[in-house]
Order: sequence, then structure tokens, then C-alpha cells
Amino acid sequence: MASLLLSFLLNGRCRSQKVTRKIMVLFDSPSVRREAVQYSIELAKRMDSTLVLLVLIPFDLSEKSAQGIESILQLGSRAKETLQRYVDIIQNAGIPGEAAVRIGNPRSELVKFLAESGRFETIVWGGKPEIANKKAHWLSPMKDIAECAVVVPFIRDKRGGSLKAT
Repeated sequence: MASLLLSFLLNGRCRSQKVTRKIMVLFDSPSVRREAVQYSIELAKRMDSTLVLLVLIPFDLSEKSAQGIESILQLGSRAKETLQRYVDIIQNAGIPGEAAVRIGNPRSELVKFLAESGRFETIVWGGKPEIANKKAHWLSPMKDIAECAVVVPFIRDKRGGSLKAT
């Protein structure tokens, strides 16, 4: 009986498949903070995870904006080019990586992206660190919806001390 159970387990019928862990690096502009990507690469190595870079570019068609659709699309195109350079760096570090750019209401776009992409173990905030902790920022209520840790990397000076603790 024991050998039958062992055979059953070894043949893969009860073996769980490896679940791919994912870490999102989230930006609210095409300006990518290098230290956020570096932090994420090190975290992904420790967690054996894939990195997903996501830029959310705020845009609302209902508001009269100085930025027209054409300029927003150019901004999105520039963001894609920037992200691709970082995906190359991530992949050269031996980490699977991918990138996406979404244009629209940041809250809505993040929820849609999460629904399409599945669960993330961690979200690393790649935008300005001081913005992430403001209650008025769109990221603040998203921390509960994402159902994962949201991390804001520390920026350290050359002497090893913290410049900004968030």
C-alpha cells in the first residue's frame, strides 16, 4: 500500500506544480527610478520571482487637459522604450522580466492589470518615495485591493545611511 502511494506521488498526480511568483514594480510616470529596479532585482533573486514593470500614465478624457491624446501617446511610447531597457537589464541579471504601460485612470488601470495578470507577491513602488505615503495619492487605497505587500525602497547615501525612510 505504501509503495502504491509513493508511486502515485512520484508520478505527479498529487505533486503540486511550481507556482511562478511575481513582483510588480509600479511607476506613475515614465521616469523610472533606477534604485527601485535594483532593489526589485535583488528581491526577485531572493524570492525566485519574475519581475513585471508597470507604468501607469494618468489621463482623463473628460477633463480639458493641456496634454492632448497625441502627447499622451508619445509619453506612453517613450515609457515603453525606457521599460524595455530595464527589462533587458533584468533579464541579463538572470531574472525573467516583462513590462507594460497603461494610460488612463491609475486606480482603474491597476485593478484591471491585477485582474488580468494574476496574483503578485509584492508591489515595489518605483515612483517618488514621498508620494507613496500620502493619503490623497491614488496608491494609498490600492494597498488593500492588491492583497500583497507594497514596498517603498529606501534610498541610501554613499556612507550607507538612509536619506529617506518610507
